[in-house]
Amino acid sequence: METRAAAIAITGGAGGIGSSLVRRLRTSGRRAVSLDLRPCPEATESYQLDISEESAVAMAFQRLDALAGLVCIAGTNMRGRVEELPWEDWRRVMAVNARGAMLAIKHASPRLEEGGSIVLVSSVSAHIGTDGYTAYHASKGAVLGLMRAASGEFAPRSIRVNAVSPGWVDTPFTDRALDETPDGEAVRAQAADAHILGRMAYPGEIAEAIAFLLSDEASFITGTELIADGGYLRKR
Repeated sequence: METRAAAIAITGGAGGIGSSLVRRLRTSGRRAVSLDLRPCPEATESYQLDISEESAVAMAFQRLDALAGLVCIAGTNMRGRVEELPWEDWRRVMAVNARGAMLAIKHASPRLEEGGSIVLVSSVSAHIGTDGYTAYHASKGAVLGLMRAASGEFAPRSIRVNAVSPGWVDTPFTDRALDETPDGEAVRAQAADAHILGRMAYPGEIAEAIAFLLSDEASFITGTELIADGGYLRKR
């Protein structure tokens, strides 16, 4: 990946996939800016904020110079079937996963260079249904809709907008989700077997997929979804 002075902004930069991407970019000589609830010591710059709060997002991007790219990874998950899901839980998942991505794009936009790249992280959950995860599935479907709409809006500036949709990824995010289930270890084993490759993804593998879409090697790819799921959807 070619070196540029302009930075890549990453929401959720302190998480499993986010921190892997930060390391990947820094190794390539790129500046990586993290926007997350938690600090990211490995980033060139790190801003602690709630990605669903517009004033905080706007303030963070106002402090940044030119951006070569934006990656929206920040996400949350809450269990609950449709008939029992509290409205506040639904609203929180949608606020972080969908609204947060929209706000990041909105406020990064003035600083994105012509020819830059936006990558949203969705999920195979946008294509399937799992009992008890209604809000998460809906939010990840919304991320894909946002990607498709934004790709047309930014095309006149030669800014590409794409999405990466992982299957299960071995991260603390996944660990927390499994901890909420009474048979977490059994579910973990089932999750590995659900992929043709027989395992979950490593965070660095998803970071590589994102890095590809950020790079000039993907200069003619926009408005599309890169499914990096180890054959999860194929096996279903």
